[in-house]
This record gives sequence, structure tokens and C-alpha cells, in this order.
Amino acid sequence: MAITAVLLLSSLGFLAVTAQAQDCSKPVGDNMDLKGNDILLTSFPDGTTVTFACNTGYVSAGGSPSVTCTAGSWSPVRLKCERKNCGAVEDVDNGQIHYDPGIEFGDKAVLICNPGYRAVGGGDLTCGDKGWLGRLPVCEVIKCESPPVVQDGSFSPNKDTYEYNEVIQYTCKKDYTLDGSRQLHCSDDATFKPEPPRCIKVECGDPEIPFGQWSSGARPPYGYLSTVTLQCNAGYTMNGTATVMCDLNSQWSPGLPQCIPNPTRTTTTTTTTITTTNPSTPKKPTVPFAEGCEDPIKRSAEVTVSSQPPYRHGVKVTLSCPPGYKLNGPDTQTCEKNGLWSPGIPECTLDNGNGSSPGLVIGILGGVGAVLVIGFGGLMWRKKNGEKGKRKHDSLDTPQLLAVKTAS
Repeated sequence: MAITAVLLLSSLGFLAVTAQAQDCSKPVGDNMDLKGNDILLTSFPDGTTVTFACNTGYVSAGGSPSVTCTAGSWSPVRLKCERKNCGAVEDVDNGQIHYDPGIEFGDKAVLICNPGYRAVGGGDLTCGDKGWLGRLPVCEVIKCESPPVVQDGSFSPNKDTYEYNEVIQYTCKKDYTLDGSRQLHCSDDATFKPEPPRCIKVECGDPEIPFGQWSSGARPPYGYLSTVTLQCNAGYTMNGTATVMCDLNSQWSPGLPQCIPNPTRTTTTTTTTITTTNPSTPKKPTVPFAEGCEDPIKRSAEVTVSSQPPYRHGVKVTLSCPPGYKLNGPDTQTCEKNGLWSPGIPECTLDNGNGSSPGLVIGILGGVGAVLVIGFGGLMWRKKNGEKGKRKHDSLDTPQLLAVKTAS
């Protein structure tokens, strides 16, 4: 029994010695690591003491940096390591410092210039283990150089440099339209914004549509935003918008309408023959509405017009007839929007003496008188000569009676 107890005590003593002599693995801590060559080891004998140091960017916030290996375990780590605080950056002129996200190790300090200024040189600052690293830029006042030149346009005011937010205004030459923003301003990046405009020449063609005509609105030339209203001829219906506008692309918007023939009407005769009217080739107006009115001479060849064609809408002309003729209607005519003369082209008719030219009357009367005088003179001459011849003839052919006186 005594022997068994001795053996048991010996075993416990051996185990205790074995436990006390057990090595420790490499210790670890938050934001810290072992100092010196200990950082290279992975196992430490019993009784070993090692020292911690805070990692780069962290500083000690108190507590013992040393720990000891005892029976395979390390003593508690008392050292506290926290991120380095770089503090606030000194004030800058004409700007503010923005911290992203703070002022501790790894954070950044960004300079934001006040309105009217821009950052020149330098860059962002970074909080390092020695403090703020880098060089901040400086804030300089913003100035814009002369803006872009626009073809067929100009801008004002015209200077070498412009202050922040200063505004310029573009204008175009006559007959040109501005496409884009009329005003630009000196922006925070020292350039003018928005993009400069263009000066373009807008001119839409005559809004002619088959089987239709101009009704109201602008007259040529058709520039930007010119608006006209169209209408279809009798027997046609409009498909589209009657009022159109000249757009920047020199095209009518929303597009010229179409004149569609009305539905065909059919009639039946007593012989049950069906006849239809063919609308496929109707005649267009003699003169297209966009060209004005036709030459009045085409209606009455004898008239004389006070001016030469072309005759645009609203033009007035004065008509006259050659000598011996008179104008059968008003002499003043106006070209209307429908392409017709108003009140209507008259004709030249032969003057019948009422209100006729005095020269013509005198000429006619003189001619008639001359004919009568010559005729009457000839007649008298023939009569006189005829009587003489007859008396001579009678004296020759008829024996004269002689009276003979005898003595008694």
C-alpha cells in the first residue's frame, strides 16, 4: 500500500514538472507586434518574456508592453495601441479644408477653394505616422481668357480676360439665326460655359403642295420661325397640319400636308352606264400661289401694263389701251393672295365715239369729207363734159333749117 502511494506521488510530481516546462506559441495583440528578433520566432520556452510595440500609424495609449510565458501560456497583454491623430491642418487663404473622413492615420485633408477661386499646384494631404504628408495647393482667383469666335457672329463685351461668373452675349449677322445658348459665363474651371452657339442661315423653300395653295401667314423669303397656313383646292381634303413653321434645319415643321382627292361620286344613267369623274389629273392653278399673279397681257393682249413682271401678291399695276381703243373696266388692278387680279383684267374695245379721242374723230371726219369732195367734183366734171359732147353731136348729125328770104 505504501509502495503504491509513493508511485502515485512520483507520477504527479513528474506531470507537474512537465507542465511547468511547456513552451508558448507566438503571442499576438491588437495593432501591435513583437519587437526585435522575437518577431521572427514562432515558439518560446517557458519563462520567456517578450515586448510588444505598436504598429506603424498607431501609438501607445498606456499599459505594459511585456508579457511572460508560464507553463505554456502568456501573461495578459496590457498595452493599448490606437491610431495616430495628426490634428487639424492650418488655415488656408480663400479656401476650406475638408477631412476625409477624419484626422487620424490614413485619412486625407482636401482643399476646397471658395467660389471665384481655383486650386493651383499641390494636392491632398495624408495623415502618416509622422504627421500630415504632402503639400496643399493654393487658391487663386478665377479668370477666363477670351471666348471662342463664332463664324458669322460676334460677342460682347470683348476683353482679354474675364472675371469669375462674368457673362458674354453672342449675336449673329443679319439674315443669320443663332443656334444654341446666346449667353455664356466664366465658370469655376476658368472656361466659358455652356458650349458656344452657331450662326446659321435659315431659309425654307416655298411651301408648295400639289392641289393646294397658300392661305395666310408669312411671305418669302421664309426665315427661322416663319409661319404659313395652307389650304387645299376645292374637291380635296387636307391630310396633315395646315399651319407649318420654318425650322432651324431650313425645313417646314412638322412637315407639309397633302391634299387628298375627295371620295369619287358615281351616277347611273337610264342605260345603267356608270360614269365616274377622274380626279387623278386635275389642273393646278394657272399661276402657283407662291409666284404671284400672271402677266395681264396674257388675259388681254391689247393692254399696256405700267410695270414689268413678276407680279407678287399685293402689287398694283395700271393698265391702258392703244389710241382708238378704250379700257372696258377699271384701270387699276391688285394682285391678290389667290393669284388672281382684282377686280379683274378688262379688255380694250374699239372706241365708238363716246369719250373717244378728238384726234381720231377729226381724222375720220376729214377723211370722209375729202372723199365726198372728190366724188362730187368728179361727178360735176362728168356731167358738164357730157352735155358739151351731146350738143356737138347733135349739131353734126341733125340738118339745120335755113330760113330763105325771097323778094316779092
